[in-house]
Amino acid sequence: MKRVCLISTVNHNVGDDFVRAGILSLLREVLGEIEVRTMHKHFPATVRGEFWHRLDAWTRGLPDWLSWRTRLSRLVDVLPMNPQTDLALGSDLIVQSGAPVYWKNAHSKCAHNEWFGPVVKKRWKLRQGRVPLLNLGAGSCQAWGSDGTEVVVDLECRAFIDEFTGWCAVTTVRDALAQRMVSQCGHAVPLLPCPSIFAPGAMNVQPRDDGFVALNYMPDGGHYDLAGHGAGLRQRWEEVFCEEARQLARRIPCQLICHDRKEDELAARLLPEVPRFFSRNWQDYLDVYSRCRFAVVNRVHGAVVAAAMGKRVLLTGNDTRMLTAAEVPGIKILTVSQAVDALKEDLEEMAASESGAVPVSFLETTRSSYLRLLSSALLP
Repeated sequence: MKRVCLISTVNHNVGDDFVRAGILSLLREVLGEIEVRTMHKHFPATVRGEFWHRLDAWTRGLPDWLSWRTRLSRLVDVLPMNPQTDLALGSDLIVQSGAPVYWKNAHSKCAHNEWFGPVVKKRWKLRQGRVPLLNLGAGSCQAWGSDGTEVVVDLECRAFIDEFTGWCAVTTVRDALAQRMVSQCGHAVPLLPCPSIFAPGAMNVQPRDDGFVALNYMPDGGHYDLAGHGAGLRQRWEEVFCEEARQLARRIPCQLICHDRKEDELAARLLPEVPRFFSRNWQDYLDVYSRCRFAVVNRVHGAVVAAAMGKRVLLTGNDTRMLTAAEVPGIKILTVSQAVDALKEDLEEMAASESGAVPVSFLETTRSSYLRLLSSALLP
């Protein structure tokens, strides 16, 4: 039985859970039964084993002052590594699991990510040639409209992209901008829809229509305001979303799908009259999206899994992570700047439309493409 180390997150982001489920379903189809070890990339010391996962859980509520998790991880990594307990050293395959991999903004850049040094450079390099390294579903995260130039002209980012892509047995990207940036760094990589489209099938979730609309709201229309629109657009988006959500909920049952506690608390404050859904079990989110009539969301992976189950989706946002959804049928994309003017009309159109259908051919074709790549890289 192969041991697989996933570079991902743990109890952090429902979307990452969707991606992992999709990737693992592909790996199991190629490799059979596997043992899965997941490290939390935002606390790289978790690659050292169970104690560090417990410490991560115990301290999850603490602020990450001065990036203490990354600093502590670097400090303890001067200690000897134990292949018996180390998730990467003790694995037969290491996989970077989805998420933005290529970015540069005023606060950070991909060359300075937490996981590449300790996991890939320090651990995988010790086993290079014996343990395959995969980068599946990698994406971009730039302000909407970026052509990626700011990333590829940065010498550190360019070196990171070149090195990581050169070392990987398989790299797939989930959006066109990610493909463009990797290409400009000298590597041709395939553009395939995000593996999260396979999560519902992996968990045997069957879509049905319980008649409610799934709504999801984030203050900036996404995790960050990378375009620097500022408080004006943020306030306008809140006003428009809340007003249209109230109007819709008077005519059609709605649920606010809250992917984390902060979203739940914000939804309770802004729209107390609309029922909310929040769970600590990521699989519950597949179930709730499977039962909606259609979805209007800011969360990219909420959009992707809903569309993979045949739901019509309106995704609004402000950065190039939305391009992930552009590869999936059934999703209409609007920037927040567009949505403040167009949301009312789009909601009326969706409410008047018939339900969608599961995109079976799309799922089968995409799965076949992934399996060909993985089989070629991982099987004798």
